[in-house]
Amino acid sequence: MHRLLLALAACLLSACSLLSPYSHMTKIDLQISATDSLNPDLHGRPSPVVLQLIELRHPVAFEQADFFALQQRPQQILSPDLLALQELELRPGEQRQFKIAAGPEARHLGLIAAYRDLPNTRWRIRLDVQPGARNQFTLALDEHGINQQQPTGEP
Repeated sequence: MHRLLLALAACLLSACSLLSPYSHMTKIDLQISATDSLNPDLHGRPSPVVLQLIELRHPVAFEQADFFALQQRPQQILSPDLLALQELELRPGEQRQFKIAAGPEARHLGLIAAYRDLPNTRWRIRLDVQPGARNQFTLALDEHGINQQQPTGEP
């Protein structure tokens, strides 16, 4: 009888997760860390960097546009592919975690970083998002730009 109750409880719990509107959402777990040498100024001193996180339907306009167009006119440059945009500042040595519930049409997450030395840094990165799944990304920002790393933590 005890086993039957446990089996019934397990079935009910799994049915709840299947019926939940959140079970099919696209989730993005994003870990971003900045090194102590982030975005050096003319004297080699580290400086904060402004990041934009951009949810996209298609990446073509994002990948073809220059930095200043993306930073100053994202709605014009990325329309109709722009779904959401968030801006933040990251300081040297800082670590941030984001849990993003992406829109149902989101297929890519683009990031741009306002580095002082744009021609010599990797200021843009595109992450491909699997719809309806939990997507985990780990990024490191240093004096050379944005780099994707293997996710840490839970699988």
